[in-house]
Amino acid sequence: MKKLISKMKVFHLIMLCIAGAIIISALPFKTQYSNIYINVTTTIEEASGSDQNKALGNDQSYLFDLFEDVQASGFVDNEGKIFEKDFNKYYKVQVYEFQNNLNDLNNLILWYGIIALIGVAFLYIFANNSRKIYYKSNVLVSAAFTLFMVAFGLVVLIKSFSVMSDFNSNSELYNIVSVMQNQSYASEAYQYASASSNASLDYLKNAYDCDSLTFIVYDIIFVAVIIYSVFLFILSIVKFNATADRRKELEKVVTVND
Repeated sequence: MKKLISKMKVFHLIMLCIAGAIIISALPFKTQYSNIYINVTTTIEEASGSDQNKALGNDQSYLFDLFEDVQASGFVDNEGKIFEKDFNKYYKVQVYEFQNNLNDLNNLILWYGIIALIGVAFLYIFANNSRKIYYKSNVLVSAAFTLFMVAFGLVVLIKSFSVMSDFNSNSELYNIVSVMQNQSYASEAYQYASASSNASLDYLKNAYDCDSLTFIVYDIIFVAVIIYSVFLFILSIVKFNATADRRKELEKVVTVND
């Protein structure tokens, strides 16, 4: 334990780097899922006929046309009927809700990093990283930091599990939307998919690139950050107890001088 206590500067520096990394990582978090979006104000007619939408890169005509073909054919895969509901009334809303939930999760990750950074700043202000003798104030600020990191970390984890569960349950839908929203090959993908006698979506599967890996990686990171925060708190208690004798000696000197 003495060796661990002697490395308090290093451990706090690591926590500072972690906080910064969380903030930075929130910027590209949605990269894998960036094409899973829907313009809820766009109708099929507007999407297919609006040059303005195409100019803005928001053309969704291929996406709507594909699902029109799928619904008309009553598409059936090996596991049974899928995408049989009206896209505008059901799947469009589902994709939009996923998009919003993903945005909310992204914001939570960003705030988690900001809270971590503020918390580490307080640890440095109270010199938890460098003080040779720990006082109650050091333990209290460490406890507050750990409490916030654990509580907010659990909130982020719960939200992440919820969004990941939604993705896993509807991965086929979200991958198809992602493919059809990719302007670089949406036209070609639509031509292949609609060419089949039953508008088979199997043609699109080679272009699928969305999975739950990003969620899993972040969940592991959140758990690791929570554990590390608890580790810092335990070390603060250990150091507080380890420096008890030196603290009492210093208090006696102060009392005598008074």
